[in-house]
Amino acid sequence: MAKNKRKRKSDSGEWVQPVSAASACYDQPPTNISGKKRRNEHVGNPSKSPPQPPPLAQLLKKHRGVAATTPAPPIWKGRKTSSQQNFLTPNDDDPRAFNDCLKTSFEGFHYDTPNSLPSTLHRNFESSFAGMDMGGLFLFDVVQPGKKRLTKTSVTRTLVGDPGSTYKYLGLRLFSHPWVDVDDDGNTIPKPQSTGSTGGSTLRKLGYPNKTASALILMGIINSDLIDRSNSMLQKHVAPHVQPVGLVGSAQFNLTLVNKMEPAKELKRETEYGMGKISVGWHRDSGLKDFSSIAVYQSLKEVNPCSKNSDSSWGVALRAMDGGAGGPLPNVPPLLIPLPSGSLYYMLDDFNHNHEHAVIAGSGGSIRYSSTHRVAREGQGTWQYIRDKVKHFPSTADILEECLNSALTMSMKKQRERLVSHVRAQQNLMNEVEFEWIRQWFIQGRKHAALHLYWHHPIRVLCDSFCALERATSQLLDLLSDVGTEKKSCITEDLYDVLIEALSERSKLRAFWKEKYRDPIFDTMPEDERPFPCPCLDRVKFEKGQVSEDLEALITNLRQWRSRFVSVEQSDDNEAVASASEKKKSKRSRSGLLTKKESKQKASNWERLKANMSK
Repeated sequence: MAKNKRKRKSDSGEWVQPVSAASACYDQPPTNISGKKRRNEHVGNPSKSPPQPPPLAQLLKKHRGVAATTPAPPIWKGRKTSSQQNFLTPNDDDPRAFNDCLKTSFEGFHYDTPNSLPSTLHRNFESSFAGMDMGGLFLFDVVQPGKKRLTKTSVTRTLVGDPGSTYKYLGLRLFSHPWVDVDDDGNTIPKPQSTGSTGGSTLRKLGYPNKTASALILMGIINSDLIDRSNSMLQKHVAPHVQPVGLVGSAQFNLTLVNKMEPAKELKRETEYGMGKISVGWHRDSGLKDFSSIAVYQSLKEVNPCSKNSDSSWGVALRAMDGGAGGPLPNVPPLLIPLPSGSLYYMLDDFNHNHEHAVIAGSGGSIRYSSTHRVAREGQGTWQYIRDKVKHFPSTADILEECLNSALTMSMKKQRERLVSHVRAQQNLMNEVEFEWIRQWFIQGRKHAALHLYWHHPIRVLCDSFCALERATSQLLDLLSDVGTEKKSCITEDLYDVLIEALSERSKLRAFWKEKYRDPIFDTMPEDERPFPCPCLDRVKFEKGQVSEDLEALITNLRQWRSRFVSVEQSDDNEAVASASEKKKSKRSRSGLLTKKESKQKASNWERLKANMSK
């Protein structure tokens, strides 16, 4: 984090003072408007409300950039005091080097020792972990790093957060358990102020066992506490050192990834620095809002109560990175920080942008629970987003009828453009529902589905919506197949092109997912943790209104229909062509089998080939 406290230059070119920490944390932008002008801004217009300040994300992007442009951390100028290891720890003979390096190159990382935290926080975490464990919520994830072969995580985990939230990493979308009560549509029910109820009644109605529901609600209470603690840390350690002063990222955590790590002998060793067995490899947390903070609580439970092994051998490793996409900074040694059970550490503001962390496993026989509280990006990753998108998507039949019957109110060109735009949006929505939601749910197995009771209704809605979109697509295909016999004014080549391109993309994605289902990793897993059939996608028989699963054959038909349509269009156009040679040339130039985009690519490749031949 930059500590340069110079006055910054405003967009208008005038020098202005940095804003205060108090105003920045309430999303107030820097301003050079005079007090008199502000006072008179709404005089004479009492009904006009004052302008709302820009959202925090917009302010951060304007004044501090984005994660990818965050500069590399400062280089530590000191030297390691020991040649026995390639990293620094606070347990070195001389801890001053560790402390100095932490403050210089790892600013933004802070941690609370167990003794500095209130006993109620420890009890709440322990109770929540136990309730989730008793409910069987912890499952292995099957992920795909780098789009290679699938692999099973070494830790079991579950996601808890705002109702409808998800978290996607390494090709897998995790579906959250809600930590508050929810209504029938999956939204948060505000907690009554007057009752003494601890909450969870609606979760129990969904089918969550009493102790599991209580554990989820308790995690939501814990999260509120960690939000307050993280904001205090931000204001103390970060806000005074950024420009504009006080403009720090969000700590409004909306979900937590809870891990359970069993003792395992087959863990790989950390080979780059020789830190020992590694539980979670080097990484930066993904899918988070820029400049958002992360808070992690760790609890260790000895499997053998009589064991004399110290849990202090577990720890978090840190290394400084060269900006958004660079590798580790060669002149900054990594750090290994031992974390006893009950530790809470923070990665504040932009720390996650230019640092990586890893979890180093202890040598004893302890089970490690951890809860990583994050500010995930909202929007496309929530049930509310996709629910409203499919709910309010216009009816294809209505759009088509309007286009066919609006010759008097709308120009021919606008009719066609509107229909093409709608069909493109419709096909994109089908792909989104299928590959970002439905297949992500069914690949995780029946056990996962049985545990995630909140999501049963949303998944049914999405399956029904996909079937409705598919019926609309089938009707459109019937229309395009009949164009040769009955010409429709709203049909164009572009309409064929949109469907050819969309179905080609869907065919490619389905082949990708088919390979996923066949991966040998699933043969090693229990039956109820393997992918299971989806009623609206994995059909036993074809029914009317459904689109054929043989998309390649359907694309071939579309090309033939397109060619016939082009032939009819050209025959009309050629009546105006004067000479027979020009007519022949016009017909030869467009076969109609290729989309406009493919024709351009083919022409471009031919010109490139001719240029190479002439060399």
